[in-house]
Amino acid sequence: MTESEVRTLMAKFGAAFRAGDADAAAACLADDFTWQLPAGNGDPRGQVLQGRDAALRYLRERFAEQQRGGNGVVFSDSRMEVFGDMVILRYRVRGMAEGGLPVDAMGLDVFRVANGRLLSKDAYWKQVTWPISSQ
Repeated sequence: MTESEVRTLMAKFGAAFRAGDADAAAACLADDFTWQLPAGNGDPRGQVLQGRDAALRYLRERFAEQQRGGNGVVFSDSRMEVFGDMVILRYRVRGMAEGGLPVDAMGLDVFRVANGRLLSKDAYWKQVTWPISSQ
């Protein structure tokens, strides 16, 4: 894929993600897509979603939670770099942690692309000390 094609794919995925459109986001994924989330239990890679269908289920649940007034996570300040079939996306993430405490961290996603689809997304967030409630 050319850099222009990669950027177009990333823009399409990003627009769908920001709009909360799970089906449009999943349309950008390869059938064997792998998503390593920044957190999880028992696996050093974090929670791992294998396959487009697993990613679609996760996105539907995540977007439904946000519509119900969930964690209200907002991504901003993104910067993308394209290196052939690899994309590095840096961003800021803000929202609410369990207990209503604010979260503010920098993140980085590493994507692999081929044949007009995303093959993988490996997500990382800075591990910062969250404010402790004064209660």
